[in-house]
Amino acid sequence: MNLNPGSIPDGGLQAFETYFRVRFHEVDALGHVNNAAYLNYLEQAAIDHATFLGLDMQRLQQLGGVFVARRHEIVFLKPTFAGDLLRVVTSLAEPRGARVDRHYLVFRELGRIADVPVGGRPATWSGDLADDELVTRATTEWVFANREGQPRRIPSEVAKLFRAGAVEGTDGNPRGALMPRPPA
Repeated sequence: MNLNPGSIPDGGLQAFETYFRVRFHEVDALGHVNNAAYLNYLEQAAIDHATFLGLDMQRLQQLGGVFVARRHEIVFLKPTFAGDLLRVVTSLAEPRGARVDRHYLVFRELGRIADVPVGGRPATWSGDLADDELVTRATTEWVFANREGQPRRIPSEVAKLFRAGAVEGTDGNPRGALMPRPPA
């Protein structure tokens, strides 16, 4: 796992995005977000994405395990502060055996955001930073582990959903789990 903090993925990448408002208790003595708070943002983005795909904790346990973080690599590029709106864009690499790498880009939203979905939404990465400020890049190596904590091959159903990035209305996400609904 090795990140180049200057590189941005090419456009067309299937991704998932979710938003977090920085809370005052996440700020450290230097006045910016404590580095440890980013682990919470990254983990929640992964949970939101998996849930969107129909892979909540109950479904994963039915499939014989859960994902646990084995390793994190985080590159902090710019500080963020209480009240900032952060957008976490996450995508998955190809699953291999019991492991899969999840990549993250964290942006400070500089423009006015009218529609901030609770629970996130699928996205196609355009490769364009637009009005956002890239503040953090990260990769987490996730391992699928059984109830005893032993690694086991990622079930084919899970790998298939990861590869497809299942969109609302597909077999992987028939109900559009956590998809924001347009206002009536």
